[in-house]
Amino acid sequence: MSSAHGSVVEVFVARFDLDAEAVVPEATFDDLGLDSLAQLELATALKKRLGVVISDEELSEISTVSDIVALVEKKGAAVR
Repeated sequence: MSSAHGSVVEVFVARFDLDAEAVVPEATFDDLGLDSLAQLELATALKKRLGVVISDEELSEISTVSDIVALVEKKGAAVR
């Protein structure tokens, strides 16, 4: 697991009170029981936690946890 993946999982767990073991790379928002509003909340949480700014267009293309991790890695987030 990459540090970006770990950081994304931490954001999901903290923001949505999910079990970290449920936040697997192939999990979708539906799998995690999250709606479209949750995507906006995730974008805000990622910006606060990692400094990643996700555009509406990018957000509409995200379908799995691995998509989010790839975007975070691509943007070179300040993974802590």
